Amino acid sequence: MPIDQEKLAKLQKMSANNKVGGRRKFTKKPSSSSSSNKDDTKLVAEMAKMNAVTVDNVAEANFFKDDGNVIHFNRVGVQTAEKFNTSVFYGAPQTKPLQQMFPQILSQMGPEALQALTQLASQLEKNDAAKKAGSEEKADEAIPELVEGKTFDADVE
Repeated sequence: MPIDQEKLAKLQKMSANNKVGGRRKFTKKPSSSSSSNKDDTKLVAEMAKMNAVTVDNVAEANFFKDDGNVIHFNRVGVQTAEKFNTSVFYGAPQTKPLQQMFPQILSQMGPEALQALTQLASQLEKNDAAKKAGSEEKADEAIPELVEGKTFDADVE
């Protein structure tokens, strides 16, 4: 069966103007809750099973780490379950150096804790100074001494 070229061109021209379908656009559905919210709800559910009590009027919380940093919670939620010896602190933590937090912490400390904190700060300063001095010595040890009259070109070839 022969094909009429004029009719074929006419049909192609018409089909170009009347395309079916088109470009698909997928829109992302907004999620109702993020994964951190899911984790928080799981945590709250577990604490409810333990009959945890919410502690009100906690303005901030600070946790001291061994490396000299402080995990600081500015707005914090606290729940405790005394029967299970469990406390939960939730919120947005910030890791800050102890030296930056020192002025804010001083007003909250008693005399014994203040003395311990002062010792910790001085210990950290000594450790930092020792690390800096040790790293300079290691850098010097890594560079070999040059021997007069010896070239390394012969070893490479």
